[in-house]
Amino acid sequence: MLRILALFIILCSGALKAHPVIYKDGWVYWGQFKPKMNNQKASYTFDPNFSIEANSLYLANIDEYRDYKIGINALVKRWLAEHSQANIYASAQAGYFHQRDDSDGSVLHGMLMADWESRHLYTAAAAMLLYFEDEYYPQYKYRFGFAPFVAGMDTLQAWLIFELSYFEKNNNQLEITPMMRFFYKNVLWEMGSSLKGELFLTLMVHY
Repeated sequence: MLRILALFIILCSGALKAHPVIYKDGWVYWGQFKPKMNNQKASYTFDPNFSIEANSLYLANIDEYRDYKIGINALVKRWLAEHSQANIYASAQAGYFHQRDDSDGSVLHGMLMADWESRHLYTAAAAMLLYFEDEYYPQYKYRFGFAPFVAGMDTLQAWLIFELSYFEKNNNQLEITPMMRFFYKNVLWEMGSSLKGELFLTLMVHY
């Protein structure tokens, strides 16, 4: 019953919205690609409130930083209303990093994320903390989006989204990225460009 309810929520929301925990026994691949960054994740939800994840992050601007991490994601709280839902998620990961100057070592990553969505509107905020080389590097993201039209569950769905992000270690500037999000059955993809002309692609598939 919980799996059916979770799947219904995901489909009716108009998109997966990169939720780190989905229905029980669900698998997710998620990849985000920019000219100087890529982040790829694979996760398995073994309980309606928890998933395990393996991921890799590459940042060309930070001495070609690359890491490999494993961790756990948790659904902290969910509110269900008649036509909307809200969620709070937390995650913790640990692993190994390497840089161009041959420095390497352990890395820790934590995240707290909250979102609210209906079939018409979507908003989400996330705070992340990356720890390596004995220093902490915070990152912040906020998104707001809307659906130009409400489509059926088995048809192509589209969203227009604006993302604000700030990562001091990477570029020390606020980045604004408008994008289009599309969702069809079990595949989600986003395409856009920052106001500086940096192209952006996200791909997400769940099983």
